[in-house]
Amino acid sequence: MGCSCFGAGVLNIPLPNGLVPQAPVHTDSVTVYSTSLDAKPLEDGTKLNQPVVRAVEVKEQRLSAFVMGLALLGTMTGPLLVVLHTIPRGLFGGVFFVVGYGGLEGSGITKKMLYLLREPRFVPSTEPLLCVPRRKIWQYLGWQGLGIATTVAISQTIAAIGFPVLIIALIPLRWMLMPRFFSAHELRILDSPTATSDVVLASMGGRPSMPEDRIAAEKGEGGPG
Repeated sequence: MGCSCFGAGVLNIPLPNGLVPQAPVHTDSVTVYSTSLDAKPLEDGTKLNQPVVRAVEVKEQRLSAFVMGLALLGTMTGPLLVVLHTIPRGLFGGVFFVVGYGGLEGSGITKKMLYLLREPRFVPSTEPLLCVPRRKIWQYLGWQGLGIATTVAISQTIAAIGFPVLIIALIPLRWMLMPRFFSAHELRILDSPTATSDVVLASMGGRPSMPEDRIAAEKGEGGPG
């Protein structure tokens, strides 16, 4: 992991993993957000103003990432390792708790669950999930829950060493099986923003030819949009 991150930094390509303080947290800290109001008309003639937050730009720079890299290198030296050993383990547990909560709060699963539980009048008119039937969203969440449960279960057994193999096995599941249950348009919305992010696609050399797009083309429904 260290070697891959080092190579990514030298080549100036997206980091191959999102561990703190790498890609997500650092990128979010240098992102400029803009908040606007979305006025949604109600049945009684009044309007419900809802805040809409959009990322305007990212103040891309390498100084903070370089300093963090030096700090990580410094913590691996002998004197600082002795100091780190004096820090209570509960403190580290608290750090990971906060980081984990931040990940859950911004998770696509959490956002889909909140969308399904929220009253329709509180859903912004710009919400992409409005274009997907609710039963399809529940079905997609079911597949995600199955993947999470399976990976967590195997990690608690003697077969935990095969954990990466199970993760890799999810690729053909998404590639071959899920296009049979969801249309190309639905998958583009349900997969976002992770799988359809411009940064992710750029790191892959561009958008690959997805099986759901091929199926849609065969049915005459059009290609990716």
